[in-house]
Amino acid sequence: MNALPSSASDAVRDYVNGTAVADDHMVAARGAAVEYGLTTPDAMTGEFLTFLAARAGSTPPSAVVMSPAFGVIGLHLFAGFGTVGGHVTCIDPEAQHQTLARHAFAGAGVRSNAYRFLPSAPLDGVTRLASDSYDLIISESEVEHLSATVDAALPALRPGGVLVLLDSLLDGTLGDPEHTDRQVRAAREADDYLAEIASTGSITVARLPLGAGTTIVTKRGQ
Repeated sequence: MNALPSSASDAVRDYVNGTAVADDHMVAARGAAVEYGLTTPDAMTGEFLTFLAARAGSTPPSAVVMSPAFGVIGLHLFAGFGTVGGHVTCIDPEAQHQTLARHAFAGAGVRSNAYRFLPSAPLDGVTRLASDSYDLIISESEVEHLSATVDAALPALRPGGVLVLLDSLLDGTLGDPEHTDRQVRAAREADDYLAEIASTGSITVARLPLGAGTTIVTKRGQ
């Protein structure tokens, strides 16, 4: 299929974001996160996260969220888990972010034993997780830490598990040679690094126009 021109692509994004269904709990969680200055996934990205959670391979599925907005992201994941249930590990050092997430989960009726908080820096926390144990890892990291996030997160994924690097493509500025600032250089290096790993056959990589551009990494079976 042919690629859509930018105007049509924007129209598709606007349509999805404008018609996505969000219940009162999601609306409240988004509002609380925004009020606290946190960036939350747009509706299109949220639908994709819910889809991934619904497709998680194990029963019950398990996920890791490395983002200050893990309350909102967690609600998307629990929506995808459905009646099968699932477990989410949230890694973030800020107590206020945990409070926001607890309120979001409690309001949506999520059981307290369906999630846990690891109060540490994400790169430190994810390296302490058991190997080959998680279906999904959702990361919102600074672009300077993208390559390190890949190295730290992949061991925790089960074969077939998926790592989602939110907003890793910086609105496409990677493709503009006039952009040479530190963040863009780091994002390009991470993109090249993932291509190098993919060439070994250990992962597959997809880059999608979600948010500012999201990278999806699937860990292949051993």
